[in-house]
Amino acid sequence: MTRSEHIRALLEEYAQQRMIDEADQDARVAEASRRDPEIARLRAENAELALGTMRRMLSMDTAEARADAAQRMKQRGIANNAELRRRLAALGLPEDYLAVRYRCPECRDTGYVGDAPARFCACFEARLRARQHEDGSMAGVDEQCFERFDLSRFPEQDGQRERMAAARKVCEAYADAFPDARYRNLLLTGPSGVGKTFLLNCIYARVVDRGLSAVRVTAFRMFETMRRQHVGEDPGGADFRSLLDAPLLLIDDLGTEPMMRNITVEYLFTLLNERAAARRHTVVATNLSPVQLQERYGERVSSRLLDRAVCGAILLKGKDLRTL
Repeated sequence: MTRSEHIRALLEEYAQQRMIDEADQDARVAEASRRDPEIARLRAENAELALGTMRRMLSMDTAEARADAAQRMKQRGIANNAELRRRLAALGLPEDYLAVRYRCPECRDTGYVGDAPARFCACFEARLRARQHEDGSMAGVDEQCFERFDLSRFPEQDGQRERMAAARKVCEAYADAFPDARYRNLLLTGPSGVGKTFLLNCIYARVVDRGLSAVRVTAFRMFETMRRQHVGEDPGGADFRSLLDAPLLLIDDLGTEPMMRNITVEYLFTLLNERAAARRHTVVATNLSPVQLQERYGERVSSRLLDRAVCGAILLKGKDLRTL
């Protein structure tokens, strides 16, 4: 499944969970009301109190009258709630017995937190990552984070360990400062096996752990999203839109995706150009050098990948750790 498909499925799960939450609350309210009918009356009075007061306030001519009505509503509500708590205690029930019990109190099982524009809750991001791990789209990411960064794995010869230490410092600072990092974008370049993907995944993990939204894709999956958009297999363009709109997009292994006429270069340019215009953040890891990027994608794409005004470039070189 694509990220967009996972998100839609998860949002449906969250909607179902809210229905379960509300059904559970209804059952508890019914039980408490059966044992003490006055509880049902007080709850109904509270509901009518707010609605009735708002209706009356619409016909009031002065601000003083509206303020007085609001104050009387507040005082009556406080008294009713105190009486509800007293009656619940008399039944041996906790004072919050009638409240909705959310699986995640932070987002109230909506999956979103914060004011507009809202972002995915940490619980939603964690479950999204789990779903993507299960279908293999993010295999191994949980093991790759700054907390598990072992600098001793990098040889000291030819300054490889020193370069990686410096690269880690830059990447960690970027992840900690996002979205207010010094550079809006990062480009990680170098041969295979020198730690580019690891650093990219570390950035992703830190940003998500901070409760912020990010999308990580391999170049091949990015290409598949672009191809599906081009041939009309993505209804409404939701998957490609998720790449365009992600506050932080991380693309791994750029240069390994297929080169297909009218798709690869054209859609990559659109993606980078639209994200640049919207001032969104992008991190790219690639085995290609700046010269090779220009040869493969042309001037328009490479200029957006290598724009020094907004992009910090990190060149990694050394021995392939997978052969050591």
